[in-house]
Amino acid sequence: MWKDRGPQLWYNFSYLGAIQVSNFILSLIMIPYVVSVLGAEGFGVIAVAQISIFYLSVLVDYGFNRSAIREVALFRNDRQQLSILFSTVIISRLLLSIIALVILCILVESIPLFRAHRSVYYYGFCFVLGQALLVNWFFQGMEKMKYNAISSLFSRLLFTMLVFVFIRNADDTHLYLFFMGAGNIVAGILSIIACFREYKLKWVGPSGKKIRQELIEGWHYTISNLSMTTIQYGGLFILRLFTNDLLVGYYSIAEKIYFAMKMMLDVFSQAAYPRVCLLVQEGRDKTSQFFRQGYVYFLGMVIAGASLIAIFAPWVIQFFVKDADPQTAFLLRVLCLALVIVCLHMPAALLLLAGNHKNEYMKIFTLGLLVCLVSQFLLAANFKAMGTVIAVLITESFITAGLYWQIRAVYKKQA
Repeated sequence: MWKDRGPQLWYNFSYLGAIQVSNFILSLIMIPYVVSVLGAEGFGVIAVAQISIFYLSVLVDYGFNRSAIREVALFRNDRQQLSILFSTVIISRLLLSIIALVILCILVESIPLFRAHRSVYYYGFCFVLGQALLVNWFFQGMEKMKYNAISSLFSRLLFTMLVFVFIRNADDTHLYLFFMGAGNIVAGILSIIACFREYKLKWVGPSGKKIRQELIEGWHYTISNLSMTTIQYGGLFILRLFTNDLLVGYYSIAEKIYFAMKMMLDVFSQAAYPRVCLLVQEGRDKTSQFFRQGYVYFLGMVIAGASLIAIFAPWVIQFFVKDADPQTAFLLRVLCLALVIVCLHMPAALLLLAGNHKNEYMKIFTLGLLVCLVSQFLLAANFKAMGTVIAVLITESFITAGLYWQIRAVYKKQA
């Protein structure tokens, strides 16, 4: 019964929530320091490079953050199947990392905007490698979020320490993403060791057929994740095409606060997804009860938190940078509204993913990507950062409406 499983959800949510709060506090300490040392312009360079690195990380994840989690949740009591899956995903990710490195080299050497900051991008590839080694997907499927929490906190603490010790002036810009990746690499290696010890896994050399099977299974999720990444980060990159690193730096401060708040949505989604995967097997009544007993309260918390940040936006921005553009506070307020809209579509998204309706899920985010690109280019070209945040609202509203339309269509077919 869900009531018996409910405490596990909130146990996992509490673990991950505590870590995200810790990450937020570390960001409060670190971001003002980085902005003061590198300047808003240097922070803008990092922000643009980080988007490119995140894209390559999505390629390396290759949908395993959805497809593999679902398999782990369904076969959590079969050690042999888990061993095969674990080995296959790790090898697949490392192979994809090689492809990602080749893509990065082509981009950096052929695009002037990237080539001007070559060292930032090459050092930043360390983050992609670290992403390949992280096994958060396995612990999430097993609903053992404490391991994700521990590895995340360790990675963030190491990253923060390295930043304060080694980044001293604008010449150290390239070290920021490198240190972020170094934290992930160390945490990833320790997490892999923990998997083998805790769950008695065995390394099973995966066959080419098994790797192809997992890649085919994750293809739809990969397209969706690439679309989501473009929707989430593409606005800043497009804004840079029409402005400069200084304006992008100011916008990225508001955006990072938005992403920090959005982490709590990710935490709820991560904690709920394995449980929803099991509940959809038991019927619609079980999933409805689950969302009524958990999601409604979470939505209320999000609305309250976003409202507070919106009210005190000028003071929040001033904490990070003293001489920010006055418009930055308004940008943050608009992004707070976007946060609520994103929270509203979580039930529909989780139901589509847990029910393995990946085509329907991919369709909405692919269409959402088109809406995002068109609105971003049109509005950013004419209204700069103001146009960028308006495009975010348009895109997230479209995705929310589309996901509910798709889940309604699925239920009608099943009726």
